[in-house]
Amino acid sequence: MIELTQKKIFDELGDDSQTARQLINGNATGILNLNSVKYQWAPKLYKIMVNNFWIPEKISLVDDKVTIKELTKDEMEAFKNTLSFLIALDSMQVSNLPNLGDYITAPEVGGLFTIQAFQELIHSQSYQYLLQELFPNVEREEIYNYWRNNALLLKRNKFIAGQYQKFIDDKSIVNFKTALAANFALESIYFYNGFQFFYQLAARNKVANVAKMIKYIENDEVIHVNMFANIIREIFDINNEGDRRILLDNITEAAEQEIEWGKEIYGDRILGISQESTEGYVKYLANQRTKL
Repeated sequence: MIELTQKKIFDELGDDSQTARQLINGNATGILNLNSVKYQWAPKLYKIMVNNFWIPEKISLVDDKVTIKELTKDEMEAFKNTLSFLIALDSMQVSNLPNLGDYITAPEVGGLFTIQAFQELIHSQSYQYLLQELFPNVEREEIYNYWRNNALLLKRNKFIAGQYQKFIDDKSIVNFKTALAANFALESIYFYNGFQFFYQLAARNKVANVAKMIKYIENDEVIHVNMFANIIREIFDINNEGDRRILLDNITEAAEQEIEWGKEIYGDRILGISQESTEGYVKYLANQRTKL
């Protein structure tokens, strides 16, 4: 079985040439020679990610302080649950991305992990800004802690965190691939029902600037999906049953959980969203994500 080795800070015997460069288990010097690039998709994504830079405080929520009062009871509860889940997802990403990046030995790709972790931190700051501007302090703390009392939310958090924890506990290549697949499933499936919920509210002139901020976040997440799709193409052998099963199992589990979540949180209670549309949309996403 292939062993996974952590990249070194500096290796005087390393080789940074394109022919020697590898995504994992490479013999890099540790010097960021970004003029010699093997994975041509990486600098393209880097430029997009950097150009996507934004900060949440530039988006005024003055109008949203008024329109949030127009939310129905079901819409408000869904708003809080969705925020709580998005907060959890990005928190996990901030913590876990460095664990994966430590084993990426091609510097042009390793740099993407640093940029993504920064973007996930911006997303976390965005949710903090939304809570600060739109909710009193006692409700902010309640939303951060929804997972403590919502069994379905806890289940989802534990699943994705558990997939990441496997690699932290045992740095095997199988666990590394599992963490990559879980990351891909999170970025490409878990977020999107929540995004659609905010867009539905904005379509009816409710919390429209929240939806604007969510759109900025989605723009980042779409690039993260592209990033991990490229990494998976390089590291996985899709013709290998074991690799294919790791990927499909994570996508399938994520899709099933997302459907369950959407039906529970939105159901048929939100104008523009139904249980049927939730299931159809998630299945569509899952089918698209398997087309690597």
